[in-house]
Amino acid sequence: MQSTSATINVTREFPHPAESVYAHWISPETRLRWEAGPDTGMTYDAFDTREGGVETVRIVQDGKEIGHMLQSTHRLVEGQLMAYSLTGVFGGVLTTLMQIVIEFQPTDEGCRLEATAQVIDLTGGDVQAQHEAGWDWILDRFEADIAEHGLVTG
Repeated sequence: MQSTSATINVTREFPHPAESVYAHWISPETRLRWEAGPDTGMTYDAFDTREGGVETVRIVQDGKEIGHMLQSTHRLVEGQLMAYSLTGVFGGVLTTLMQIVIEFQPTDEGCRLEATAQVIDLTGGDVQAQHEAGWDWILDRFEADIAEHGLVTG
């Protein structure tokens, strides 16, 4: 078996200040809706979005846990940047390694969220297509959460 890897880069424009979009992205309250909602199959043991914070995400399909991911936050720059890594374990075997940087850049119209993810799939899966689709899904849910609930405050 040979591992596969990819660098994924996605952007999304928002008509809101970068600081507000950043706050919405890292808020445990909003993440519970857009990132770990009941329809996602992802259950967080707890949210710990701070430098040095570690989160365990349990992946459930058809009521059965099929794996988990460990997410470690390495750097936060208030209103601007989040850098973290993630490992995925499925079937008791380490299958995925990721390094991710999310940047929130001011624009004339609001801000641009840019995510860059370096992904290694140790099972040889089609990492590029899977993760591009995954990021589109995440950003769609994030954008829909802002539209439905408004930006998180204070």
